Amino acid sequence: MSESSVGSPAVGASTALTKRKPIPRKGHTKSRAGCVCCKKRKVKCDEVAPQCGPCQRLGLPCEYLGKQNRSQSSSVARPLRTTPAMYDANDMNFFRHFLFEAYPPLPIDGFTVWQQASKLSHEYEFLLHAMLGLGASHLGLLTPTDYNKVALKHRVTAIRELNSHLSQPNISKSGGEAAFAAMLVLTFQSSYMADGMVDFLTMVRGCWLVGYGVGDLEQTIFKTFARSSYYEKIKVLAQRDDTVHYLDALIANQFCASVRRIAPFWELTSNDFSHFVDPQNYVSQLVIMHTLVLDFVMSKKAVDEFGKTGIGRHGYDCRRAMSKVWIEEIQGRLPAQYQEYAEWPVKLVKSLNYSFDKDAEVWEPFLLSRGTATLSETDTLSLVEGQVYRCLF
Repeated sequence: MSESSVGSPAVGASTALTKRKPIPRKGHTKSRAGCVCCKKRKVKCDEVAPQCGPCQRLGLPCEYLGKQNRSQSSSVARPLRTTPAMYDANDMNFFRHFLFEAYPPLPIDGFTVWQQASKLSHEYEFLLHAMLGLGASHLGLLTPTDYNKVALKHRVTAIRELNSHLSQPNISKSGGEAAFAAMLVLTFQSSYMADGMVDFLTMVRGCWLVGYGVGDLEQTIFKTFARSSYYEKIKVLAQRDDTVHYLDALIANQFCASVRRIAPFWELTSNDFSHFVDPQNYVSQLVIMHTLVLDFVMSKKAVDEFGKTGIGRHGYDCRRAMSKVWIEEIQGRLPAQYQEYAEWPVKLVKSLNYSFDKDAEVWEPFLLSRGTATLSETDTLSLVEGQVYRCLF
């Protein structure tokens, strides 16, 4: 037999292999069948007919170019995100908790606003991470489960992506709304962190700066937070207050005058503001301590009037507990010569553990009880404080 005849099968096999077509990769193929609106907004369209998910959530007109035969299988909604593995069952629980319990309690009566703001989280990852972080921090204070690590992870991601978003030259209206929402959420998450007082003050200043960039709040989803609308809410709240006679007009007027005097703080230079929040600036620490006392006392009023919309007393238990921790923390690092100025705020927050189950408990005990107000057995403040001190130690 010839040499060629012996090697022919190998040659044939080699030829067959060279002619075989390579198996195509299951790579990502960009779909061009999305609706016109999603293409203009440069967001992913789930291509559901007759109206896609993003357009339906935002109330936008949904129109597809050309007529396409869409089978029933193609009409099934696709996952909202391209990376669903990033989020797990805990994150779903955090998001649910944010929507109904942990959304920022101030400005008051914000339930509807935050339901609208949550729709933006589909388009802006930084807002979603901020909401998940706040939900985790808040839930961690109310339950024995430690969510600190996952809460911090979402917070770091939210801040990083928010900074990247704010560095863009042109930000859309919805982008500005999402940024302002994220700043408010991050601010209140820091108010639930045992070591977050400086972060909280810095974030409050950041809210003012980002809010200024948003423009007229009346033209945004935060229109009920605008000055005119908010003033009307506060006026109604004051008119329904049956304990207002405990608050002398002189006290109220002096408080308003004092607030006007500290208003320039929000326009301080970065260096001046850093000096103001410096833990070694003991005078400013005393000012901050008294501000926390005001928040501690006044939180009850918003719960009474607006608790029905979802935030409830548990949300304010978290804020009150953290204010108490911060006040005691400030007292602990004050030099001896400043201790006498901290005595009254510390004594107040330790004695005025009022219950949410009684009616006249803000100004009446403040002026008349002399520290005899007691906690209700059903009050969750003690549980929250236990969780806070666990985080500290």
